[in-house]
Amino acid sequence: MSSSSAEKPRRRGLTFVLPALAFLIFLLIVPMVRMLIMSFHPVDQYGAALPGFTGAQYGRVFGESFFLEALLHSLVVALVVTALCLVLGYAAAYVLAHRRPGVVRTLLLLIVISPLLTSVVVRTYGWSVLLSGNGLVNRVLVGLGLSDQPVNLLGSTGAVIVSVTHVLLPFAIVPLTTALRNIEPNLSRASLSLGAGPARTFWRVTVPLSLPGVAAGVLIVFSLAMGIYITPMLIGGTNQPLAGIRVYDQVSSVFDYPMAAALSFVLLLLTGVCTALFGGGFRLWTRRLNG
Repeated sequence: MSSSSAEKPRRRGLTFVLPALAFLIFLLIVPMVRMLIMSFHPVDQYGAALPGFTGAQYGRVFGESFFLEALLHSLVVALVVTALCLVLGYAAAYVLAHRRPGVVRTLLLLIVISPLLTSVVVRTYGWSVLLSGNGLVNRVLVGLGLSDQPVNLLGSTGAVIVSVTHVLLPFAIVPLTTALRNIEPNLSRASLSLGAGPARTFWRVTVPLSLPGVAAGVLIVFSLAMGIYITPMLIGGTNQPLAGIRVYDQVSSVFDYPMAAALSFVLLLLTGVCTALFGGGFRLWTRRLNG
């Protein structure tokens, strides 16, 4: 085959890639670069950006407890939400993966995917109704005698964690289900026939082989949980010490766009470092299991 004929498929492939590449550059890369430049602009006493260069915004992010505590609180909430989604998602995915094809499995899959077809605002308001003073949760607590009067659940960190976990849970179930369904069933049968019990088979066979799905679910859920702000703001209020809400406040209330840009990039950097650590940990775990 001549070199000219070999280059034709490459040019044809490049033709298909160019629109997606242009879309990525102009709608993602360019705005990110402009935001990065804006984060180094000085501001006047009203928060308006001025010409020049300064790192004062980043100094405020790491020097003021108002922003630093928001970053740390976001990290803690994201880790808790990721852990809950992993445990709950693995259990749901295990049932879906081992269910025989039929009406029941289809219904279960629809139940899992259906939240993704509903607006996150609608789901969040559903939780605000459930957790309100006269909502179902408080009625159950009072009815069972666990509380003498309705508890103020809205505005608490626990309510935020529960609602965010519900919103992000499908993003953990889908990759976990795919990974578990790709495991050869004969491997578990072979482990059981060789004397290993169900628990040992699960931890020594199923879990290691499902690590790609675990890694994908953890990385997706953690990344989304670090920057989520709509659900925490509607459930917990604007006083919740989360970085996403702090960015929203800087844009909509303070109108300090350079500060919002600086806090956004620090949040992005923190998320990137944590996901890189998670990815490295999963790779080391996989190498250790493979000997």
